[in-house]
This record gives sequence, structure tokens and C-alpha cells, in this order.
Amino acid sequence: MTIKARALLLAILFWAIPAGHAWAGRAVLDSYPSTILNRRVSFSVYLPDRYDAATHQFPALYLLHGLDGDQNEWLENGALETVNALMAKRELRPMLSIMPSFGEQSWWVDGEQDKAESALIRELIPYVEGKYKVLQDRRGRALAGWSMGAYGALNLALRHPDFFCAAAVISPEIYQPLPAATSGIRRMPQFMRHGVFDPAVWQSLNYPAHLQAYRDNPRRVPIWIATGDDDQLLGLVPMATRLYGELAAIQPEKVELRVIDGELDWATVRRALPDALRYLERQCLPDQRR
Repeated sequence: MTIKARALLLAILFWAIPAGHAWAGRAVLDSYPSTILNRRVSFSVYLPDRYDAATHQFPALYLLHGLDGDQNEWLENGALETVNALMAKRELRPMLSIMPSFGEQSWWVDGEQDKAESALIRELIPYVEGKYKVLQDRRGRALAGWSMGAYGALNLALRHPDFFCAAAVISPEIYQPLPAATSGIRRMPQFMRHGVFDPAVWQSLNYPAHLQAYRDNPRRVPIWIATGDDDQLLGLVPMATRLYGELAAIQPEKVELRVIDGELDWATVRRALPDALRYLERQCLPDQRR
């Protein structure tokens, strides 16, 4: 384990111990050999209080990092402090938080460079469910992501409604019809063919391409959307509003939109996360199949 990783785990364990409680949870680092990506994939896991002694299975929340992040991003930015606090107040059931990474610019899709979507669905989830005490069906799997991770969580929910009980997307970068001509996304290998950005690739992977198939599927994934109102450059509010309208036409009672104070940064994520997690908690009940 690197010095950075050791220090990170020590920090997590420090804030995970509330006053008057011997233990609240711990973060562990794990990995598996990916045949789809042809490399070893690392991910972080937050195990809830008394996990080792438990004889039951827990829900799993898959937290997808943003652009240029990795499996440590949620830990490094204190997001699991929010998870811990909500669990302590019994506003959130004990659950595992799974924080994978398939690359800093994977966009969580089967793009031109890496098949990140396939790696998550066909490898990571089966690996987690074979090793950890988690529910092994739809009712026990939720998604949340921010920025690039919100793009990923949204697309995964729409493409795999039989897999996930709910999703939360914070500051989703879901440019349509295309990212701006000056956007760095146009230089990312996932959306390039023959060394140049291919508009058809972007459009085939972004959420509008999946709406009709999702509409035709009898399953509905409740989706919670939030974005900050101070980000004028990227235009995230119009994108989130448009997404809300498109989903409301399909599932009016299973989509929520929040426009909150903030920019495209971790301060906005931390501000939005408590309500996002409460929404996922309400939607993913262990005794109710949707």
C-alpha cells in the first residue's frame, strides 16, 4: 500500500469513529483482474458498522467519480462523512459504498478506448456480490455520480433498468447535441475515431440515444437530479432541466430536480449528497420490488 493510500485510510478510520462508539465503519482497497479491460482494476469499498459480524446482506451504493478522478476521489473529498452521519441518525440504512475506477476519462461507457460499462456490469458487480455481503438483485443496487460520474450513472440506469433500483446524478455533464467546440471532451479517446472527435460516437453513447429503449422497458429507475446554479460557463442548469423534462414525460412520479447554490465542484456535491442519499433510501426498499 502506498503512503498516500495508507494516510487516506487512516483519515477515513479517524472520522468514522463517532464519540461514544467503538467503531463505525472502515474503508478497504480491493482489485480484480479485468479481462474486458485487460488490466487490474482497483476500487475502494466502505464497509458499514459491524459489517464483519453481520449475518445478513447489505444494499450496495455504487459511487462513480468525476472527470480525472479515481477510486479514492469520494474518500479524499469527505463524501463518506455524509454517509456515516446519515447512518448514525438512522436516515440511511447500513450499506456498502463501492467506489470503482476504470480510468480517469472512461465516462463509464463502452467507448472507443475502454469498455467501462461492460466492465462494471459484467465484472465488477459480480465480483462484489461474490465476495461481499451485499444483496444480489436489483433492490440492493443504487447508483450515484457527479460530473462524468453523473453522466455514467444516468446512462447506466437507463440502459440497465433491471439492474438498479435508483440513481442520483449531481452536475451531470450531458451535453447535447454535442460538447462545445472548445471542450476538452473532444480530445478524449473514448469519443475519438482515427485520432479525431467523432460526433456520432458521442451521440450514440449519451442518454438521448437510450430513451426510447428505456421507455419501452416496463422497469422504471427513479432518478434524482441536482446541479449548481452558479455554473454559467458549462450550462449545466439548462441540461439538467431538459433531462428532468424528458424523464418526467416517461416517469412523472419517479424523477426529482434540485437546482442549488454552487458550481461544478465538490462543495456542490457535498451540499447535494444528503438529499440524494435520502432519495435513494426511499426508493430502494429491501422488501419492495419495483
